[in-house]
Amino acid sequence: MTAKYQVIYQSLRRSILSGRLAPNTPLPSENALAIKYGVSRITSKRALNELAAADLIYRVQGVGSFVKGHRTSNGSRRILLVIPFADSHGIGNYEQGISDTLADTDWELLSMPNQQFAALPIKQIQQEYAGVLYYPTTLSADTARLITLYLAKIPIVLLDKTIPGVAIPSVTADNEAGGQLAVQHLLKLGHRRIAFLARTNFWDTFTGTVSARFFGYLNGYRDDPPAASDPLAWAQALTTRALPSERAAFLRQEKISAVVVENDLEALRFMQQLKQLGWSLPADLSVVGFDDLPAARLQEPALTTIRQDFVQIGTEAVNTLLAQMNDPAARLPEHKRVPVTLVTRASTVPFN
Repeated sequence: MTAKYQVIYQSLRRSILSGRLAPNTPLPSENALAIKYGVSRITSKRALNELAAADLIYRVQGVGSFVKGHRTSNGSRRILLVIPFADSHGIGNYEQGISDTLADTDWELLSMPNQQFAALPIKQIQQEYAGVLYYPTTLSADTARLITLYLAKIPIVLLDKTIPGVAIPSVTADNEAGGQLAVQHLLKLGHRRIAFLARTNFWDTFTGTVSARFFGYLNGYRDDPPAASDPLAWAQALTTRALPSERAAFLRQEKISAVVVENDLEALRFMQQLKQLGWSLPADLSVVGFDDLPAARLQEPALTTIRQDFVQIGTEAVNTLLAQMNDPAARLPEHKRVPVTLVTRASTVPFN
């Protein structure tokens, strides 16, 4: 059930973003909103506070609240979503949150794969788009392009990743907390030798999403370290052993009873490989993934995973982009983390 303050917030937000409430238009007072919606003044005040936090209104002490218009330097009302795949289900449905936030407004959302966007001249981007929501393939491949956009003062917000030291706002899941939730869940089930499995050599830079998840997993061991273990060495060994049979042999050798995998796609692939080798899951190995993609619940056994709120991430990204358009000189929060949750399914069982 939608909270009462959210009803007021969403109604006023749509009116502001659609242009039905012009910039600098005064909003009804807290008392007037309370009467109109049949709520308490505390509820109407919270709705206005949320609008202010989203940079949609401004307050003048002793006078009231006013609409804060979102200006664009080129007059465009088009927002571009740059994402690696036409079908985003492999990385999460960010687009839903973005589309929901822009619904009933005059903002237009377009999407484009990274390779196509990389070929666009900077001047064309400046002329045709009000701002860009960008999901990097890898930071090493995309950072040079992102720096060019940043220097050209094109409003941009990153999804899933952040560039340390550069004031390009980003919105991600709380990956560190997710890694910690995963390993703590396994520890509660009695597992002590828990490995981290990644597809790439994240330790080359120790930056990015996978590194954040690894560090969270590592933090989970802090109060209950397993005997004779080396979590980083385990992760490196599993990543560099490309053949499933080699990974399986290493798990047996090290008596590892559970793994935390960098994402659901890798987890599902690894589980399938082990089953082809004759492993019984989860009896032989408990597995936790990340993202809670639709395929996670369809796997046999269904995958325990860390759920990202992709819709909320998309919503936060749009609001951050609009705030950046509205006040290009403002130093925005550089990094927003959206909370994650543990979803327990059949792929994890108590240690036997």
